[in-house]
Amino acid sequence: MRKWMILSLCWAASLVGEPADVIFFGGDIITVNDQQPDAEAVTIKGNKIVFVGDKKTAFEQKGEKTELVDLQGKTLMPGFIDPHTHVILDALITASIDVSPFKYKTIGEVTNVLKEASKKGSVLAFGYDPSLMTDPGHLNFETLDAISTEVPIVVVNKSGHIAYGNHKAFEVANINDATPKPVGGSYQKDKEGHLTGLGYEVPAVGQLISAVNKISPDQYPKMTRDALKVYAAAGYTTVTDLGLGLPLPTQDAHIKLMSDVSNAPDAIMRVQGFLVTNLLDKIPALRKQNNAMFQVLGLKIWADGSIQGYTAAMKQNYKDSDTKGTLNFSQKQLTEIVMNARKQGIQVAVHANGDQAIEDTITAFEKAQEAYPSNDPRFRIEHATVTDPDQWKRIAKVKATPSFTEHHLYYWGDAFQDKILGNPRAEWLDAAKTAKDLGLKFSFNDDSLAPAQPLLFIQVAATRKTDDGRELNPQQKISIDDAIKGVTLYPAWQSFREKELGSIEPGKFADFVVLDQNPKKVDVNKIKDIKVVGRWLNGKHD
Repeated sequence: MRKWMILSLCWAASLVGEPADVIFFGGDIITVNDQQPDAEAVTIKGNKIVFVGDKKTAFEQKGEKTELVDLQGKTLMPGFIDPHTHVILDALITASIDVSPFKYKTIGEVTNVLKEASKKGSVLAFGYDPSLMTDPGHLNFETLDAISTEVPIVVVNKSGHIAYGNHKAFEVANINDATPKPVGGSYQKDKEGHLTGLGYEVPAVGQLISAVNKISPDQYPKMTRDALKVYAAAGYTTVTDLGLGLPLPTQDAHIKLMSDVSNAPDAIMRVQGFLVTNLLDKIPALRKQNNAMFQVLGLKIWADGSIQGYTAAMKQNYKDSDTKGTLNFSQKQLTEIVMNARKQGIQVAVHANGDQAIEDTITAFEKAQEAYPSNDPRFRIEHATVTDPDQWKRIAKVKATPSFTEHHLYYWGDAFQDKILGNPRAEWLDAAKTAKDLGLKFSFNDDSLAPAQPLLFIQVAATRKTDDGRELNPQQKISIDDAIKGVTLYPAWQSFREKELGSIEPGKFADFVVLDQNPKKVDVNKIKDIKVVGRWLNGKHD
């Protein structure tokens, strides 16, 4: 790291005498660099930052063609980095029927929407979530067959970990009572061994989606670019897809599509990602093709499901329930997958929501680190939703890093407390302060659960307030500065890209976001209302 910093500073120093392409001044500049937290001006040459410091020195680089950007009191920050999302899934959700609880609160409303849609052919809907509904009812063969037995209907839970279908959908998907359980997934069956209309986890959900997905391959590029525009509008300059290789439209096509879109001459976003579990063998070759705009980082594993879907694996039963959720892999299976990746020097990101899944994940990391030691493995725990103090000590010891889904706290925090988990378990939701106190770096992601909102994530991490204004364990609050790092520098670090992204420092890429207000100066409860008014990628303005 020190060697890189010296080289970077030497490179930047060599350009200081040359005219800058752009000079930024006249507003607040949040650098996210502890050694120089703010500045009066920033200069860039090409796609790199050259100088960060006082205005007088910056203007010494002014040439005849230098563009002067007067911020006029606005705030310049590093471009936001989303550490965990699913871009093409976002595109598919946008093109599908919305039955989310943000729009429909009762099962009657949902089934009416599905009934109308079925009149036009096969149905793919997203967003059903009983945990946030006033009258959720149930979706299964019985309720969906009542809508239609001739038209296939598939509804995907808001979490993405559960799909509900009618008999026709299962028939089209070639799933029946004798169909083997897919690796890392399952189909719900009754006591007699008959399917009930529910599929769990990526392999099962993906198979059902494919049965009714009417989008043609030639539609995906535009849909994907449109999805990335949403992230760009929120101030993101880099997104991390934690499901490269999902069968949308096919596994290979998914990877190629993300690479093509981010490597296009008019690309609007850096894209990086982790390949799905069954594509481990493809990673070494794909990583050789990495460049500044598209990178394959490592392997993604789903250890369990979702808290709000009652499928995340818990040590104790859910509140007022007789289930603990489900592990997608045995401890032996999970450890073997992690070990195989670690043996090849491949970074691993494990989706683990429940405390039992997190327990198994930590154990797998410990065994992998013991067998193939590394001073800097950067094992990732995606979500790390429900934890305990002892687990955090082990996470720190094994040098793992969590990525929290702040949408959980904001939109589901009340439900976690009142209906799903109860306290004290819900109080340990997204324990960022505990992570910080142990010296861990962490990030905040959206996981395609709701619109990408990095400024909301900063606010929630600093206030611990849900959308109803209830405070969930204020002892886990962190400072605004640390929350900002969670959407900039820390996700860059989690991707081994802190040398080029995540802060405003000489030698790094000129990826910026411009805000109409400074998140460090406004009322902390108003941070989410700050507007994105500009964005720069690779030294170019949108």
